[in-house]
Amino acid sequence: CALRWVKTGYEKNAARLLFTSALVASLAYTTAFMESLTICGFPYYEFENRDVAYTLGSAFYGIYFLVSFPVFLALDEGKDTKDKINLAQVFWQAMGVGMFVLCLLDFVRLYLGLDFVMKVT
Repeated sequence: CALRWVKTGYEKNAARLLFTSALVASLAYTTAFMESLTICGFPYYEFENRDVAYTLGSAFYGIYFLVSFPVFLALDEGKDTKDKINLAQVFWQAMGVGMFVLCLLDFVRLYLGLDFVMKVT
């Protein structure tokens, strides 16, 4: 894992934090972009504007990974320590990640000045 390599291979300082943040952001966007690109061949998906779906849509989808990738690393590292992570801790961390992602998505929506519209069909 690239994040583990950075965490174990570099001295803990501000430069490592900045590098780790840039790595997480690039991994998040790349993962989201590649998922968007791979589903375009699936016959049940249509994009009104493929360019916007790939660029802006991937940026929004990448927000999910910005939060989850570091948490996955922490959960994975916890299995090798003497203080094992139990199911309740995993549950609450997952709930926290979900709430943080929801807040980030809403902050971006507010920053862009988009109204929240919920269509009921």
